[in-house]
Amino acid sequence: MSNSLRMQGRIHCLVVRPTRPKTEHSGDEIVYGRSIEYLSKTMRVDVCELEPIGRTRQLLEIAKGAPPETTRYLGQKNRERVYRAIEAAQPDVICFFNEATFPLVDVAKSVGIRSVLAAHNVHSVVAATDPDIRTRVFKPFAVQFERKWYDDTAAELVCISKLDVEGLRNAGVKREHIFLAPPGCPAPAALSEGAMLAPEIILTGSYAWWRKRRDLKTFAMGAPLPSKIIAFDETARRILGAQAMQPQLRPLDWETCIRFGLITDSFLGGFKLKALEYVAKNCIVLSACDISPEFADLPHADEFVRKISTKEDIWRTIEQASRSPDLITRFREFKAACTSKFNWESCLLPLRDAVVAAVSSRPQKEHPRDAT
Repeated sequence: MSNSLRMQGRIHCLVVRPTRPKTEHSGDEIVYGRSIEYLSKTMRVDVCELEPIGRTRQLLEIAKGAPPETTRYLGQKNRERVYRAIEAAQPDVICFFNEATFPLVDVAKSVGIRSVLAAHNVHSVVAATDPDIRTRVFKPFAVQFERKWYDDTAAELVCISKLDVEGLRNAGVKREHIFLAPPGCPAPAALSEGAMLAPEIILTGSYAWWRKRRDLKTFAMGAPLPSKIIAFDETARRILGAQAMQPQLRPLDWETCIRFGLITDSFLGGFKLKALEYVAKNCIVLSACDISPEFADLPHADEFVRKISTKEDIWRTIEQASRSPDLITRFREFKAACTSKFNWESCLLPLRDAVVAAVSSRPQKEHPRDAT
């Protein structure tokens, strides 16, 4: 650490992240923003944004064995961006946000700076749980990627779900410690004393990821549900067609009703923020993938985080809930425990701990910037 920072007692962190997407409400973007804001409270933070490479170059990287979602930022231009950012910022530590940036950790290693790898999805888990057999051919590539980068002790590792950590262990990642920093819950809507159960289905979130669009298209096939789906995303409404309703057509009062929040993703990835948003907005979570381990220690979690496989499962669950006595009381207990556990301050503390650990474990030798 430089003499000036020693005197100030502040860490100087460089965050390397993907470029900002057009859809600001994407889950990744929320996590990036919250994480940078949180770290900035106790340390100096500079940001380096990477630009996506061309489609042809991505296909070449996939042909060489890279998992598809990790190829977006490979390339010399982004390596140069990171190197220039290091030269300009002279940081104590570098945080690489999103696994697509992890191969660039070599730039940090080349100049002797420790890193933190903050993963958003574990792609061996995505590949293993995706029902499309064609996508499972990428699992060996994902495992190879994770063993190479996630097991590198030159960097601390942060994951955002228990299922991701378990998946890495199954993939053969042997590092002793993995920090767990799940996303936090949005500000919860109140639930009024006279709240009722409404048989209404809510669909929020972004559908920029092709896997999510594919699964929503599959869900949209066949007979529609008895009630329309109130969909907030334009792409989702276009996929659902006549089965969707715009929320603007009937503004929702989140405080007066418990509704049903739908996750149509069949694979384990990208569910964390959406599930918490549903709970915060007083929705029972209906998910096509099994996310129950993330909530297993909360009261009544098995009742309010439900796995569904078909549209018939959804309507059966709604009918069961409508006949359940004291459901409102139990949901209050579940929601209170959920929002308490998944508050942003405590959820992001392990990320800060990982940054501090990375700085603390750096060899005690003169940093290149101190020699000037």
